[in-house]
Amino acid sequence: MRTHASPSRCLTHRIVRLAAIVCGYGMLAACGTLQTRMPQEKPIVVATSIDEGPRTYLETMHGLASSDPARQADLFYEVERDYTRAPTTTNTLRYAAALVTTGHPAAKLPEGKKLLETLLASPERMSTSERTLAAVLLHETDENLKLAAENRRLLETLDDRGRTQANSDKRVQAQVEENAKLRRALADAQQKLDAIKEIERTIIERSPTSPGGRDPTNPSETQSSSAGR
Repeated sequence: MRTHASPSRCLTHRIVRLAAIVCGYGMLAACGTLQTRMPQEKPIVVATSIDEGPRTYLETMHGLASSDPARQADLFYEVERDYTRAPTTTNTLRYAAALVTTGHPAAKLPEGKKLLETLLASPERMSTSERTLAAVLLHETDENLKLAAENRRLLETLDDRGRTQANSDKRVQAQVEENAKLRRALADAQQKLDAIKEIERTIIERSPTSPGGRDPTNPSETQSSSAGR
């Protein structure tokens, strides 16, 4: 049976993947520099801190992926405070990374995207690993914003269809109720008509004379009428 990964685990995998990408670009850049400067010399193994560049940013993102709301709030407050006090390139990139990291209440993708675009507009102010991290974060943020927009569109479509269906159901229900009301009124009218017919029939049956005012079954009345002539 397939299981779904938790949001924190997915974000952790994302952070690891980002670290691998950034470190890979950094190693390629370092190798290119060594080959350009010393093509005739033997390769020299230099102790570099390739992973030190993005480490601060990745640790921030990892901390915001925590399931502890208090830790998330404290970490974001620290990042935002550092950026507000001193909006250096490092603090700005760290704050942007915090804003575009999903899974915590203070995430604001549009605002983080603007900061990343501003940083990438002056790439000379960042190191190679920072530029790579900013570019990757911007790409993923664009994709997340597109997905969010598509989700909103689908939800609006479902809401519209739900309202249309609800209105249709209301019209159908109103028509059913109106038909039932008409049937009840028709039944009442038929009962009244039947009652009137029954009264008329009873009156006719109980009447002792014919419509001419004489009772044809009374011989004396018939003889009196003949004598008068």
